[in-house]
Amino acid sequence: VVETLMAGGLPAVLIFEMLAERTLAQAQLARRADPQAGFAPRMEHAVAPILARCVQHKIPIVSNFGAANPRAAAQRLHALARIQGIDTLRIAVVEGDDLADPAGQALLQPYLDPACADQELVSANVYLGGVAIAEALRMGAQVVVTGRVADPALVVGPALAHFGWAED
Repeated sequence: VVETLMAGGLPAVLIFEMLAERTLAQAQLARRADPQAGFAPRMEHAVAPILARCVQHKIPIVSNFGAANPRAAAQRLHALARIQGIDTLRIAVVEGDDLADPAGQALLQPYLDPACADQELVSANVYLGGVAIAEALRMGAQVVVTGRVADPALVVGPALAHFGWAED
């Protein structure tokens, strides 16, 4: 895919959609067990073969592989970049989707069935849009790591950035 994008000679973005509700809940549990875990387990496998060529050919990577821990995913990508001899990798982290912390749970409380009040909350996330992705790309991010975003946001964000579109 990267070779095809490079050969096209046009502006391009490589998008990885790697998240579902079940995998997000699994990622939350993984982060609880290890604060450096909680991102898509196949992220490195997917990015390692293409990272250097994408950076070299100015093809940004946008993905929701941050899952429950976008910051840890970004740290792992920085480490991968260093291994590959990429001294500086500009990574943007899009956060704000996770409502599993006490503040988020307080926001959710009025909407939950009272019978669930004593249940442990594993995962609660809102679907973010593409605006933060667009802003990150406009600011020069080479990789944009998100947690839960609406699936179209992975495409809408780069389109907003490329075409200079407003949010509406």
